[in-house]
Amino acid sequence: RPPSVTLLALVRDAAARLPGGEGSRADVCELLKESQYLIGGVNDAQISQVASGALDRLHQEQDPCVTYESERKVWIYLHADRQASDFHALPLSKKSKVASLL
Repeated sequence: RPPSVTLLALVRDAAARLPGGEGSRADVCELLKESQYLIGGVNDAQISQVASGALDRLHQEQDPCVTYESERKVWIYLHADRQASDFHALPLSKKSKVASLL
């Protein structure tokens, strides 16, 4: 995969494609499996482990794109209403963090 396509970016993309903007980790994993950038031979346990770690990291960012609702046990994508121009308007410190993840 290209260097700009990180596992974190793939999980962010999968979370962005959740139906209705929310779903379980298993839902994120299913969408992650659709990525053309995953290598063959990766098993479900490995995908689940990667998704779990990436969702936790995304949840802890300064401008998190996901949050976890523990009562319903679902991940919610928070940036669904944003436009590309909204990301360009981020303060420089946030821009550099976002750019490093892409």
